[in-house]
Amino acid sequence: MAITVLVLWVMTAAAGVALLSTGNAARRLAAGPVRTASGPARSAAVPLTDDGKPPPVPRTRVTVPPGEHPLLEFSHPALALAGLAFWFVFVLIHYRPLAWISFGILVVTLGAGLGWLAANALATRRRQDAARAFPPRLIVLHGLAGSVAIALTVLTALSASHA
Repeated sequence: MAITVLVLWVMTAAAGVALLSTGNAARRLAAGPVRTASGPARSAAVPLTDDGKPPPVPRTRVTVPPGEHPLLEFSHPALALAGLAFWFVFVLIHYRPLAWISFGILVVTLGAGLGWLAANALATRRRQDAARAFPPRLIVLHGLAGSVAIALTVLTALSASHA
């Protein structure tokens, strides 16, 4: 059963990768063409000021458009990979605490994914002219595969604990 869960996690990850790639493609399409700087690229040293120091570094303020949350966009896939790694090691050596660690990581991953989904849906609802960034069918597929993976992870961890 542990190998079945591992295969299901890999399928969930594949659906997540497809979801990310189509969502990013839709976002790029909605943003329009990318503009590049005109003229050749400069590759020269920055001239020093009169007192021999480099000029002050310009500070830019980074703003994130509504619906894009870099922490959620990084943490959901990163946590999923960490949980998958713990489960893979559990499948190899059957050390019971690894199953529960991977389950805990999976629950946190689920929370990050649901937060990302809610934030994206809220941002889409606020911008009337914006198209949905992620295809709903892939969201449902990824969510259902993740739900079944959680259920089977719990069952496998419980059976491993009682064996």
